[in-house]
Amino acid sequence: MPFAVALLDKVGYAGVDETRATRLFVAALSRRGVDLERVGEVSVALVDAETMRDLNARFRSKNEPTDVLSFELDGLYGEIAGEVVVCPACVSLDMGVEELVVHGALHLSGMDHGEDFEGSEMARLQEAVMEELRDEEG
Repeated sequence: MPFAVALLDKVGYAGVDETRATRLFVAALSRRGVDLERVGEVSVALVDAETMRDLNARFRSKNEPTDVLSFELDGLYGEIAGEVVVCPACVSLDMGVEELVVHGALHLSGMDHGEDFEGSEMARLQEAVMEELRDEEG
């Protein structure tokens, strides 16, 4: 079965569908050298700010909404690789929903950026993925 991302849109955000979410993941994971034939189930959830605040408080002890959270479950090659949760209402001018999906995919692939995202290898790779996608789309 080919790799595909399940999308759960709890906020009626029409900007990303399952096909696009899958393309974003494929671009990010391919750059990391991940064997897409072996990747477990992956989902992207689009949620409201209140839900994101609750998740951020529960899992990161930060009582405020954030733009993206990644949850690794069984590891990339496990049955359920993980989920990326994005809050479209929390996006910034720097990163839109699509780039946040890529960001989450890179986290699920094992990357981290620490406190200095802008100076990280993850930031450079994320920008390269987004540039590749822009080039493909003309």
